[in-house]
Amino acid sequence: MIAVRQLTKQYPTHLAVDDVSFEVGQRETLVLLGTSGSGKTTTLKMINRLIEPTSGTIQINGRDSRERKLHELRREIGYVIQETGLFPHYTIGENIALVPRLLEWDERRIQNRIRELLAMLRLPETYLNVYPNQLSGGQRQRVGLARALAAQPSILLMDEPLGALDPVTRSAIRREFKNLEELRQKTIVLVTHDIREAFELGDRVALMDGGRIQQIGTPKELLLQPVNDFVRNFFADQWLSLQLHVFSLQDLAPYLPNETAPPPEARLFPAQTQLADALNELSGPEAIAFKTGQHFVAVQSATIWPALGQLLQKQTV
Repeated sequence: MIAVRQLTKQYPTHLAVDDVSFEVGQRETLVLLGTSGSGKTTTLKMINRLIEPTSGTIQINGRDSRERKLHELRREIGYVIQETGLFPHYTIGENIALVPRLLEWDERRIQNRIRELLAMLRLPETYLNVYPNQLSGGQRQRVGLARALAAQPSILLMDEPLGALDPVTRSAIRREFKNLEELRQKTIVLVTHDIREAFELGDRVALMDGGRIQQIGTPKELLLQPVNDFVRNFFADQWLSLQLHVFSLQDLAPYLPNETAPPPEARLFPAQTQLADALNELSGPEAIAFKTGQHFVAVQSATIWPALGQLLQKQTV
């Protein structure tokens, strides 16, 4: 767990982070969201002491980070950055093996872990002996994540991990990351300026501006219960499309007919599937179904929107 208390970073010319406090629970993903200069990256870098705070405290699993030896602290925290930070003169295998070798793992364990990560991230083993400049941006980003995960840290810090990718590749890798079981087992702090990315990947989102947290909560809370005009206006342009990321199939159940058995041709999905993910699975007249209580609800692309309209009408009453 991460506990940040009254964190401040003062530079000679400006106050970058101003009295920031938050906690990140075990296996939770907290997204620090904001525009350039909002203080989100400075906050992230203070967690693993790439930047030292002016005041305030950071506890990692109950211990003050300042009481830890710096190299030990950083070896226990995976770190993924926008340009991956891969060493250009190391092969892919050497890059991934870097931290396990610093920790003096035996070679068999290192090689087993490398192959496990390559399989998980859908990278062929033929890449082990190539160099970063021989890979595409998306492939390098997967290798960067593999290196951060190699020593099996319990905490992962991610600074705009997909920011350098084109929109199509970014969207595809975001879906992959979201479905990785190993990432679900980590405590993650992720920095992004991308609202959709924050809503897709975050259990909670801390929206920052001027070095302060304006609001922290679930994506649904920030979207439907903004605490001030800044928060409300920040999401205004994407308000409707973001509904697809904060509501699930289960939320639509009261507004759709249900049956005692699913339609024969419908694929079954978990009731907590986000509407955006459900729409990605639907094309034409085909249906998917989910179970709620003892009944099944069938959904088509044509029925999601009217049901969502009824749901939103109720939310605003």
